[in-house]
Amino acid sequence: MANNEIEDVFKQNITPKNIYAVYNCNVDLQTVTLGEMTIKSKSLANHLKGCKKAVMLAATLGANADMLIRRYSVQNMGKALTAQNVCTDMIETYLDETGNEIHELNELKNLFALSRFSPGYGDFDITCQKEILKLLDASRIGISLTEGFMLIPSKSVTAVIGFTEDQNAKSGCALNDCALCGKKNCCFREAV
Repeated sequence: MANNEIEDVFKQNITPKNIYAVYNCNVDLQTVTLGEMTIKSKSLANHLKGCKKAVMLAATLGANADMLIRRYSVQNMGKALTAQNVCTDMIETYLDETGNEIHELNELKNLFALSRFSPGYGDFDITCQKEILKLLDASRIGISLTEGFMLIPSKSVTAVIGFTEDQNAKSGCALNDCALCGKKNCCFREAV
């Protein structure tokens, strides 16, 4: 089965879903407050510096993606790897589309969006996913959490997107994000 055939199978059998909410954003040196949620993270605070609004977002490809990946894993590991890559591209594309949809909200139209910033980046603790999912009521779109704070289905994402009046704010380039991160022993840092 060629890559395009696997991609077609996923496109025919997967319906991505998202849920998000806009919050007032208050930032100090190491704390971010989004609505009622307070997050201790220098990395997130640095990323959202100057933002007055932020969006908490959860998105998923759903349980069918995991089922199809498992099916390919049993059949052929090469196909399973291709399926993983197809799903990664699908969720990233869907997140970009969702970001464009969010930016069209009236309360955000005249603001500039920063890149997505997810729990696990820098010192933005992955345990924050629990409160994000609770605040968004992400179970409505089928997202839950393992005891180790991993998202289920596996092709799911939580993130915060900051919105600022500063049109010169960092653009969200991946290299800029690495520069914000405190991890020193990361393979992606080599490009910085």
